[in-house]
Formats: sequence, C-alpha cells, structure tokens
Amino acid sequence: MKYVEAYITKQSRPAGNQNNYYTYDKQTKQFKDMKEFKQWLKEEYGNSKRQTMYRDDKEGNAVKVGYVIGFKDHDYENGKRYTYYESHWIEVVEVKTHNPFIK
Repeated sequence: MKYVEAYITKQSRPAGNQNNYYTYDKQTKQFKDMKEFKQWLKEEYGNSKRQTMYRDDKEGNAVKVGYVIGFKDHDYENGKRYTYYESHWIEVVEVKTHNPFIK
C-alpha cells in the first residue's frame, strides 16, 4: 500500500525584521496520492508565492522534495495592527507500507 505524507513546518517573522524567524507549528498530513495532495495545496494556499524546495542527495545532486509557501498576514493586539510574514516548508514523501505477516 502506498500513500503520500506532507511534513509541514510553519514559520513566521514580524514585518521589517529579516532575522527573527520562529517556528510555531509542525504538522504531518496524509494523502492517498499526489493528486489529492496537490488539490489540498491549492485549496489551502491558493495563489500564495510558491518556491520549490530541494535537498541534496548522497551524490550532491539537488532533488526536489517539496515547496516553501510564503505570504503576508496580520493580527491585532490591543487595537494595533501587526503585519508579519509566513513561510510554510512542506516536504512531501511517498510512503510504502506492507503487512509483515504476508509473504
């Protein structure tokens, strides 16, 4: 049996500050296939800025492993509006499972 897992790391930083990113959430989501994952990605993030995420393999070649989604958001605290930038790092892997009792 195969399915797709997405590992999502959510980061944020205040507007005007280039250095103070902090991670505030980590999630794992499962999908039956890549088609279902891409549909969720479109519904969840719409037209947000999307960059391809790469990781080096053992030979040093860059391999596509997911996406980094970026967008601007805001929140209110004591009547004052605060703007911040979000980066959601989404790594996608195909998972194969098997029943150890079946030969």
